[in-house]
Amino acid sequence: MGLKSKLRATGANLPSMGFTSWSRCMAAALPACLAIIPAHPASAQSAPQQVASAQPPAPGTSSIESVVVTAERRSINIQKTPLAITSVSGATLDKSFVNLVSDLNATVPSLELTKASGFENLVTIRGVGSETPENSLTTSPGVSEFIDGVYIANSISLDQTLFDVDHIEVLRGPQGALYGTSSDGGVINIVTKQPELGVYGGQADFSAGTYNLFRERAEVNIPIGDTIAIRISAQKYDHDGFGTDTILPSNDLDDAHDQSVKAAILWKPVPEFSATLTTQFYGADQNGAEQKNIQDPQSDPRKFEQDYPAEFNLHTQLYHLNLQYDLDWFSIKSVSGYQGLNHQQQEDSSRGAISYLDYYDDVAGWNTKMKNFNEEFDLVSKPGTSFDWVVGALAINQSSHQFVAEFETPSPPTTTCLVPTPSCLAILPNIETDPPSNLTYGNDSSVTRHSYAAFAQASYHITPDLTFTAGGRFNADNYSQRSINFSNQGVNTQRVQASDRVPTFKGDLDYNITADNLVYASISRGYKPGGTNGIDNSEYGSLKVPVQNTFEAETNTAFEIGSKNFFMDHALRLNLAAYYYFYRNMQFIGDNPAEFNSGMTNIPSIHAYGVEAETSYVALQDRLRVNGSIALENSEVEGNYFAINSTTLGALINNPPLTSPCAFDGTFYNPGCWKLAIASEENLKGKTAPAMPKISGAADISYTFDVPYGTLTPRAQFVFRGAEWERIFNEPAIDRINSYGQINLNLLYVPTGTRWTVQLAATNVTNVNGINSKYTDPYGSFQTSVEYIAPLQVIGTVAYKF
Repeated sequence: MGLKSKLRATGANLPSMGFTSWSRCMAAALPACLAIIPAHPASAQSAPQQVASAQPPAPGTSSIESVVVTAERRSINIQKTPLAITSVSGATLDKSFVNLVSDLNATVPSLELTKASGFENLVTIRGVGSETPENSLTTSPGVSEFIDGVYIANSISLDQTLFDVDHIEVLRGPQGALYGTSSDGGVINIVTKQPELGVYGGQADFSAGTYNLFRERAEVNIPIGDTIAIRISAQKYDHDGFGTDTILPSNDLDDAHDQSVKAAILWKPVPEFSATLTTQFYGADQNGAEQKNIQDPQSDPRKFEQDYPAEFNLHTQLYHLNLQYDLDWFSIKSVSGYQGLNHQQQEDSSRGAISYLDYYDDVAGWNTKMKNFNEEFDLVSKPGTSFDWVVGALAINQSSHQFVAEFETPSPPTTTCLVPTPSCLAILPNIETDPPSNLTYGNDSSVTRHSYAAFAQASYHITPDLTFTAGGRFNADNYSQRSINFSNQGVNTQRVQASDRVPTFKGDLDYNITADNLVYASISRGYKPGGTNGIDNSEYGSLKVPVQNTFEAETNTAFEIGSKNFFMDHALRLNLAAYYYFYRNMQFIGDNPAEFNSGMTNIPSIHAYGVEAETSYVALQDRLRVNGSIALENSEVEGNYFAINSTTLGALINNPPLTSPCAFDGTFYNPGCWKLAIASEENLKGKTAPAMPKISGAADISYTFDVPYGTLTPRAQFVFRGAEWERIFNEPAIDRINSYGQINLNLLYVPTGTRWTVQLAATNVTNVNGINSKYTDPYGSFQTSVEYIAPLQVIGTVAYKF
């Protein structure tokens, strides 16, 4: 029977409810949930490509819940998935008051998320991801992010506060078949809560804490007849900045002021078909991240001196339609998505003050707009046979525009824009054709990307316990860039087109030693597209030019073995993985000797290797819970490869002796300065890849007590991240990031026979000043800054479920 006939057979249609009735229904439902998400959010119900994240054990037993993931385009128990994957539930996020993906650093093995330039997120897994700060317009992430199956195109989106999350799946290692493009490091798959048929209910919470923290969340699920359900959720999150500017007191950084709204409607007229339409909006208006110059005279990590105010504004919108139609022997799935992004920022590029740097370097405008359309179409076989398969195709159409204006101290000062501000930019309508004397860098770029992929993966169950899986993907990427570079040195326009055609693959063999013990071995290759730099090297003639106008695609071939185990009648879980990477053409920021004429280039070969372990233990009828994870990893550059260190280049350009060929702006006209910079190239052979600590991990323990009128569950967590390098140059004074350990505490009280819960959380209770990341500006200022983890925060939460 066709879909149209089944609709007629069930008599499915929209309820006859007028607009006034709808308005009254919504008005009655929403006020009840405008205050407060419970500490134990309800699991999401079935929806296209989403499933509940856990199933509870039988009463009276001590057993670890079965976690179900959708990483393989179908719902599979995580213990039966032959790849390194971590699933973090929404309830776990709440217990540690996790609001950003970056808060998962070290709690998920080998995951690193740090910031560059105050807003760009550099995500790496096992040392593979993104090492191209300030170039998100022209590069792709090496760890791809998906929300409900929609590819999220720009790394700035990771600044968004987590919202209405059911669980997060982190796939470690290259995904060469089902994900492919921009997944040579791994995948972050955020699964949000979905509408539920036949159930009216909701939940809400209110949190308040130090630094004037306030968070309000609310959600409601409204069934309409037997075939439609609507879910509406909203969140507002605010807190004062953690860092205080002693020069500009209003310029408090690391603040948060954002809002999120989401609405989803599920239509399921027959059991075989479902359609979910979702809209989501996010807005942020804040000062930005605190990145403190290492030369800053303030000894207190939470105080700094910057003489130009930072500003960060981000607005995104996401629309997607998820369709699923189940036939007798396979399912048809479609994900259609649109993402819009509008980002405006100004910043103190030097992260310092003219009082101790003797110059300023300020970005008065750094504005990005992006539109991204994607369509994925999958055919997925039904389970229960000896042969499982997935066939699909993906198309992405992305257009981006960026405007940057950067000002430095003029010599001599000949312009009225000595201190650049947005109002200063407003009086410079001809800034591109008639740049002022202190405009050292301006750029107006438009980038278009078209990505297409076809993929297939099949698993053959040789025996009930032995399975062989093979898959492949063909990736086609076309990109073009129009770039106008303008400064006090002149104006030039570049138009560049390039493309990649790269196949990737995956193969693994897994064996169930027992029903509770799985071992596997796999090989996979991931890929990240190349791109264009939008620079002009034609004027340098026969001089050596390290960074060209285009850069190559990078690939990562991984060999992995692993084991997933339950012991002690499912009271103990232990998952292990070991890997070895052949990482080719790693994209990173390279420097040409000319200031502001650098860009992305490639390191030919890096080898990386490591081991990871995750464990969970429950006892005493689930009252006692212990979790732990650890990652040991290392890497090194293979063979000789020479590159200019930006800090060395900065010294040549910014502080040359009068006898140097680089004096008097010699970098722009003196071939001797160029040759001097080339002579300073360093051999990177044997260097360690950035964002790859030798050791990192986390552990937590909780116990549930019976107390008068309810239960009380204290929980303690320890997070450790070992020392690592910021850049591939491994310069000790600049690039070394020391280790830190962080303690988080949580206390949950659940009154008996009520719908209320109360939580008290304390994060970073010892107030350790751990350094989350360092950032050395590869363009212009060449200054190095540090970003600290959040200080001690105490937060109370009251939640209600109805």
